[in-house]
Amino acid sequence: PTLFGFCLSHIFMLMVACFNGVFQSPSLMLTVACMKPCPGMSQCMIPTKYRHNVLERPASQMSFLEQFLKETSLRRRESLDSEEGDVEDEGAPSVPSLTSSRSFVSQEQLGSPHMESRPLPPLPQTAANLPPGVMPTMAHHQATAMGMSGGSSSSGGGPSPHMMKQKAHQFLVRSFSNPIKCSHCTSLMVGLTRQGVVCEVCGFACHTTCKEKVPQICPVPPDQTKRPLGIDPTRGIGTAYEGFVKVPKPGGVKKGWSRQFVVVCDFKLFLYDISPERNALPSVWVSTVLDMRDDQFEVSTVRDSDVIHANKKDIPCIFRVTTSSMVGVRHHTLMLADTENEKTKWVVALNELHRILKRNRLPNRQIFTAHEVVDGSVTLIKNAVCGTVIDPDRLLLGAEEGLFCIDLDNCEIARIGDGKKIVSLEYIGEEQLIMVIAGRQRQVKLIPVRALGGDEVEWIKVSETKGAIAFTTGKFRTPGTVVFTYCLCVAVKRQIIIYEINRAKGRHKLFRSILLPQPPQSLDILGDGRLAVGFQSAFTIYSILALVHPDSQSLGFLSMTQCEALSCIEVTRGEYLLVFNLLAVYVDASGRKNREKELMYPAIPTAVAVCDGLLLVYSDIHIDVFDVLSGDWVQTINLKRTKPLMRTGILNMVMISDLPHVAYLRNLHKEEIVRTGLDANGRPKSRRKFSMRENSKATR
Repeated sequence: PTLFGFCLSHIFMLMVACFNGVFQSPSLMLTVACMKPCPGMSQCMIPTKYRHNVLERPASQMSFLEQFLKETSLRRRESLDSEEGDVEDEGAPSVPSLTSSRSFVSQEQLGSPHMESRPLPPLPQTAANLPPGVMPTMAHHQATAMGMSGGSSSSGGGPSPHMMKQKAHQFLVRSFSNPIKCSHCTSLMVGLTRQGVVCEVCGFACHTTCKEKVPQICPVPPDQTKRPLGIDPTRGIGTAYEGFVKVPKPGGVKKGWSRQFVVVCDFKLFLYDISPERNALPSVWVSTVLDMRDDQFEVSTVRDSDVIHANKKDIPCIFRVTTSSMVGVRHHTLMLADTENEKTKWVVALNELHRILKRNRLPNRQIFTAHEVVDGSVTLIKNAVCGTVIDPDRLLLGAEEGLFCIDLDNCEIARIGDGKKIVSLEYIGEEQLIMVIAGRQRQVKLIPVRALGGDEVEWIKVSETKGAIAFTTGKFRTPGTVVFTYCLCVAVKRQIIIYEINRAKGRHKLFRSILLPQPPQSLDILGDGRLAVGFQSAFTIYSILALVHPDSQSLGFLSMTQCEALSCIEVTRGEYLLVFNLLAVYVDASGRKNREKELMYPAIPTAVAVCDGLLLVYSDIHIDVFDVLSGDWVQTINLKRTKPLMRTGILNMVMISDLPHVAYLRNLHKEEIVRTGLDANGRPKSRRKFSMRENSKATR
């Protein structure tokens, strides 16, 4: 058997012999799963001296060890009558998992009324009526979290008649306020809301995508709850390790350490903040996600020189997890274990899991790499709020201080215009036209691109656009023809004003206006010239069809949660992905939900961008990348406090060491559109040093 692919004898001999009681620490919990037998599995026997050492550990310190050992015996002997593989500690309290909340809270906290944002109904299945020797399942843990009484497994008697009735599950979507694991695959149910489903009868909780794979008998047969069926270490599905560590507070090690709960799940490390208050629990959003699939993932111990501000007695207990950040820059996360022995367990376990990941050769899903184009020494960029790419050697940034053109080839920055605040900007290459929302009055103005070269150019004011909320550009079909022309859609109060972009002196002409029921929150132009407008908890396409059908019961939760509309993406013809601040849902052309799958964010989004069929969700801690077509979470980019400067997310403002940097997200599967300053071997060249040039000829 394996710990995600390692022979049991190998891993137990290594960890037990080297650590002298690897599983005896109360602050670490090991969730172990078994995959397909490795070659020669029948010869992998557990040495007797290690077997007893493991089985005699306190049951409350391990999540799935009993299930793992039983699975080992079944695979090795191909029978169900193995006594050694069925050993259980019937007198011990129930083995906790993350779902029971005992993984991350003390016994005094189990009765906290804040365990679930929506309390689950009473659960008929408790430890008292489980069959002999069966550990309490998810139902019991959920009941415990609500303050219901529960006990250890009964030592006699059979299942009650109620338990024997073969009823179908009654799953309902639920929201959790703390991190919860799926009872089928043991992976975390990630998301800010509607993270999974819970059976109203037996309390079995799982992912929406796992619901169809769960045994249909309610409650789930005891022999199938003792070892979750959905674990698949070959694909990284399932939780492998979990426990407590401390990480540096904001400001570094010298500011002290804060306690966090760590779950190693799906080949990712999820770190959750734990408030120092006595009854506080982990929040449902993560503080950090570290992807073990990252090419630069590494776990190592530290030296005194690596943590010069740390307490000397803490240094032997500190280890470091490294992932990529920008090209040439690594993202380091320091973690402090309670003891040096526990630190060693973490380092070995994470390194073993990483080796298993490499051995299984899972497909590389990395899509973007971040490249620095302007570093923090350029103080003019610190207040940049928007940007665009003019050509591979020229960028345009809008900031509090005005509009700036950055020449990457000549390392020169030119101020364009008189320095009024730029709120938003876009560039239409075919029309050689820049559009901005500028000044205190937030008026839309058009700037011919030749203004960037120092020519005397007048900025064109677009009438009736004072107080603009947002704007977007795209192509519309000219009525009565097959010709497509560019248009400018501006949101002003409760209306959308649409302008046709032309080659006349004023470069624009009023086309039409659309009255709205309320101020819009987002604008997106879709294929065939359709305009998607986002409102609170809804999207509407003008002037063709509504995208959240008022009679759709499956989307009724949107109106109750008052979601902020962030973006609308056309997935295929007749299917749309509606992106809100709490989740994203798929709907058809009639505005009804057409996929059960919903996109769940691990952290609170601050912005979104759409690029090459990918949804980039920004948060204060990282950028999450989702495949729009499949809905899969494909990449995490460890760039903190990042905000997109473009609708596509190609240019971003990144804070590194409290200094602003302009970063270019390059799609590895596309040609680069910005000169990244790499040499022939792909290594970063020396940092560019920019000079300032005032462009006095460009006028307002």
